[in-house]
Amino acid sequence: MSDTDLRLPPGAKGFAVSAELATHAYRRLSDLQDQVGQLVRQANVLGRSIPLGAGYAGEVGDFMASYGIGGAGSAADSLVKFGRELEDLKAQIEAAMRRYTDADTGAAGGLGGPGVDCTGG
Repeated sequence: MSDTDLRLPPGAKGFAVSAELATHAYRRLSDLQDQVGQLVRQANVLGRSIPLGAGYAGEVGDFMASYGIGGAGSAADSLVKFGRELEDLKAQIEAAMRRYTDADTGAAGGLGGPGVDCTGG
């Protein structure tokens, strides 16, 4: 069984799909993307080199600059990758709901689709 196969608890007769929950999840992911974008901007500001003087303070300033925008492994890089993963997740939600809608429409209209057996009303 792959990660995308449907798994039902023993004795279950079907599954439920909630367009409202999918829409809510999509909206929450969009909100999270907005927050990640703000964090990327803050990390980029952190990545600016601020002269703090020589010695230990200078080392701290250099570390902050490299951590904020220093390429692979930096906070900004990690946040950008996370934002892309959120976008991929949103695309998967859209595709899943589109497949469900197509199957549901096919079952309701008798269009020869895979069909959906409805129970419970």
